[in-house]
Amino acid sequence: MRILGLAFIVAMTGAMSPGPLLALVIGQVLAQGVAAVLFLLLGHAFLEALLVIGLAKGLLRWLQSVTARILLGIIGGGVLLWMGWTITASASTASLAGTRGQEMPWFILFLAGIGASISNPYFTGWWATVGTGQVATLDLRSGRDFTQFFIGHELGDFSWYLLVAVVLTTGRVWLTDEVYSRILWIAGGVVIFLGCWFLWIGLRHIFHRSATEAKSPSAAER
Repeated sequence: MRILGLAFIVAMTGAMSPGPLLALVIGQVLAQGVAAVLFLLLGHAFLEALLVIGLAKGLLRWLQSVTARILLGIIGGGVLLWMGWTITASASTASLAGTRGQEMPWFILFLAGIGASISNPYFTGWWATVGTGQVATLDLRSGRDFTQFFIGHELGDFSWYLLVAVVLTTGRVWLTDEVYSRILWIAGGVVIFLGCWFLWIGLRHIFHRSATEAKSPSAAER
């Protein structure tokens, strides 16, 4: 639950931030209903599945090293702080209003979900720093750990975008722009807190390494 829960929270707070995928979701939901968001998110999830598999297969040994945890803790924490700041900065002007898009068939929606994600520097930057930082911080080792991480992450994405889709199709009774702004303020605060936590983990590894080296006998003493 620790792995799944943290992956869910970080993914959902990131998904709340305005971006090309959110704009695409709004346009297609207004054009053809809630079902459109499922295919868009399947494309998004497919791309992220490849990234998680890559992390599990290609970088696992390095991510488990102390050096990786220090670097990714500090870098990932810094990126999370930047993300939190950008989310809160956009909160006052954020809006769920959108224009009706042209209807797309399901396979185009799937490809659009991939394209809207991979073309977004925010998405690639997140996985290069925060995503790998989460893997290192949570100390993911087994296939089960990575599966829980992936499921938690996708549940966060799906929860937010499906909520937006349902609200748009039911007339936005309660999720007004004012409420959305408040949600972004909260999400930004959560991301800033997580950024501080990541930074602390990275710094703690530095302190622990320094203390260990100070206690260990020198080569001359040995």
